[in-house]
Amino acid sequence: MKVSPSSGLCSLPDDVAVTCLAQISRFDLAALATASKSHRALVSSPELSELRRRMGCIETCLYVCMRISGGNPRWFVLNPHHRRLNPIPSNPNQAPESSSFVAVDGGIYVLGGLINCRLSSDVWFLDCFYHTWNRVPSMKRPRVYASANVVDGKIYVCGGCREEADSTNWAEVFDLKTQTWGTWFLPQDKKQDLA
Repeated sequence: MKVSPSSGLCSLPDDVAVTCLAQISRFDLAALATASKSHRALVSSPELSELRRRMGCIETCLYVCMRISGGNPRWFVLNPHHRRLNPIPSNPNQAPESSSFVAVDGGIYVLGGLINCRLSSDVWFLDCFYHTWNRVPSMKRPRVYASANVVDGKIYVCGGCREEADSTNWAEVFDLKTQTWGTWFLPQDKKQDLA
């Protein structure tokens, strides 16, 4: 059967094609993106991401970071349909150990860690849809094994700086909207409770 160039997904108006694609599994979308440049453009469009969010078509995935045989950390995503770990691009600049991780809508922040026995203040963002890495502003202090969590659109990072508990740098906060770090001041008695 001969297929004309105007048949299939590319023959549909963009808004109709995006609506169809929004209902496809993200793993199938990734496979489709490798089929052609025009499909890749549709799959990677911000309109598709926003429509998937509005339609509730975002799948939950488990991301795994493992350091195998002392090398650099390697990243995998668990495909829930095939129940196996699929490798994704790893970050060669990520600290090989002692980093903290925070999951936010659409990605994972990797905070600090140890690089050649030195504390790092580097922060990286893994975009979980495109599996790309972006460097974001570094923390004010280098940290290892820090506690971190997200509350109301901000990442709070505590400890891990190997300094006195009364240090003004004991905790800091990252605003996800402005992409800026600020000091998070805790009363002295609260610092001791958390230590």
